[in-house]
Amino acid sequence: MTVDYGFDLHSISLMEPVFAQIQVGLPVVVEGQGFPVEGVLEQDLWAFNYGAVGAVHVTTDTGREVFEGGLGDAEVAVHWD
Repeated sequence: MTVDYGFDLHSISLMEPVFAQIQVGLPVVVEGQGFPVEGVLEQDLWAFNYGAVGAVHVTTDTGREVFEGGLGDAEVAVHWD
């Protein structure tokens, strides 16, 4: 899954059972692989279905807001490998 947060694209890989939970509307939080911000690696947290079914909220462990939108947004793409 990839989100466009205005400065770059940020992606996360999800196992099929986790994605199935997200698809049926269960609240799920997943840690990403982290990404560099101004030379420092920040841990990313992806929250799905919190507040509304289909909601996607990406933050970092430092409190940085990366993305807020929905699975149906044009900024979110699901890729199958």
